Amino acid sequence: MSGPVETSVIIPSYNRPQQLAACLEAVVAQQDERPFEVVVVDDGSRVPLFDVCARFGDRVRVVRQENAGPAAARNRAVKEARGVFLAFTDDDCRPRPGWLSALRMAHTGQPNRIVGGVIVNGRPRDPYATASQDLADYLYDYYGAADGTAPFFTTNNMGCTRTAFLDLGGFDESFGRNGAEDRDFGMRWREAGRELILSPEAIVDHHHEMTLREFFRQHANYGRGAFHLHGVMRARGSSLPKVEPLRFYLELVAWPVRRNGVRRLPSTVLMGLTQVAMVAGYTQARFRARRMATGL
Repeated sequence: MSGPVETSVIIPSYNRPQQLAACLEAVVAQQDERPFEVVVVDDGSRVPLFDVCARFGDRVRVVRQENAGPAAARNRAVKEARGVFLAFTDDDCRPRPGWLSALRMAHTGQPNRIVGGVIVNGRPRDPYATASQDLADYLYDYYGAADGTAPFFTTNNMGCTRTAFLDLGGFDESFGRNGAEDRDFGMRWREAGRELILSPEAIVDHHHEMTLREFFRQHANYGRGAFHLHGVMRARGSSLPKVEPLRFYLELVAWPVRRNGVRRLPSTVLMGLTQVAMVAGYTQARFRARRMATGL
């Protein structure tokens, strides 16, 4: 795309060509009068994603790199971006028509502001996608995302200026394929005295298809990411997140039924399973770190 652009949409992708195509269809159809570009980083997919991106013309640019994880992919995309404002989403998301303008409108050009949007489960009949969305909704509600007190926003619906992103050092690539680089970024943003606000009008539909095994693996990965996050925070002298009281976990498990009635009882079981998986991932990472430290 020639000429100046105001916004760069950042999308990392790995081995999901069909999901990426659906995402790009939604992004290029944005109802936005201001010029924007889309930067896709192919994070070492088995089949390169150039052909998928070429369907959408010169508005979409694609850069390929060796597989290094989502944090590195997003950082690479930002380096390639030409926009003043960055809008982050994922290849399994489909932003609604007014998403981009809503993110930017809520940002209002404030350099010290991150805007997060609303994520809606695009697969309501999938119990694992539903439970994952219930968990995200609970955390946003518990930590007060609507009140501006959330410690982070997930990177499938987030916007900030390119200058502020780079000033903070971008995402920490040491997280690799583990989750929690978005939590780390949000916490560093807060520690720098900056604000995180929610835009209810910036909506993406999340189409994440999972099996039970993939569901457990994903949340175990979040546990491994949490362990790495704690290590990173200790290294930079930050206070670790407080241990939540028992009430937090009881309300977490009860959240689906409390919000949607007994028809969501299966989701309460899966919400409990997310915590089992996270503890398993955290414990595995802790034992691995001890073995490495002792040389065993």
